[in-house]
Amino acid sequence: MPLLTTVRSDRADTLDIPFLAVVVPEGTIPASLAALDQAAGGGIGRAYGSGDFHGKRDETILLYPASGAARLLLIGTGAAGKGDANALRRAAAIAGKRAVQAKVTEAAILITPEARGNVPPAQAVRMAAEGAPFGAWRYLELKRPSDETQVVLTSFTILGEAGAETQQGHDVGVAIAQGQAFARSIQVLPGNTCTPTYLGEAARDLAKRYGMGITVLDKAAIQKEGMEALMAVAQGSAQE
Repeated sequence: MPLLTTVRSDRADTLDIPFLAVVVPEGTIPASLAALDQAAGGGIGRAYGSGDFHGKRDETILLYPASGAARLLLIGTGAAGKGDANALRRAAAIAGKRAVQAKVTEAAILITPEARGNVPPAQAVRMAAEGAPFGAWRYLELKRPSDETQVVLTSFTILGEAGAETQQGHDVGVAIAQGQAFARSIQVLPGNTCTPTYLGEAARDLAKRYGMGITVLDKAAIQKEGMEALMAVAQGSAQE
């Protein structure tokens, strides 16, 4: 099951949360973070002032504020003003991955206006809804249970403007994230589990769930279509 996200218009500087990711562009500390920096005891400003963080693409620094969020992760997107939606999605994926590594059950992400640039708010929310579950994705079903207590990230909040357009963008992002998780959960399976029959049934189940038409080809139909590369790979299977 992929990580499910929600959109809330809460202020980042008032959040009492185990993990807060903040997406910023390259350069100096964004003006929009003044209140959050004050709430964090000036930690964000010190990270910039010390030269330890510049906001370059994929650059991160983890801070531990005295109040508010227990962990504050700054994530860079590179040069400001480019309006790079893919950079926002990538930053959200980093946030999801690092939240899982931090072993927290709850996290949030703030994409600053400076990092968003000319990307519309609804699209920025969509990128976060796509990226965070992608980074947080783990497949544990066929792995040996760990001796450590498993902490599952169950709540991920995207801080953004509330509204119908934003919610629609979020819903599209969620749908794409769920599709990614579905495909990846099949892709990682060993061949003795993900047999041709298993794959066909998984496709049928998906089509039935969403009311889509579907055609599953058997061996004869695959040969008729001239799918020789697939036949060459699959000829070792005893299944059609």
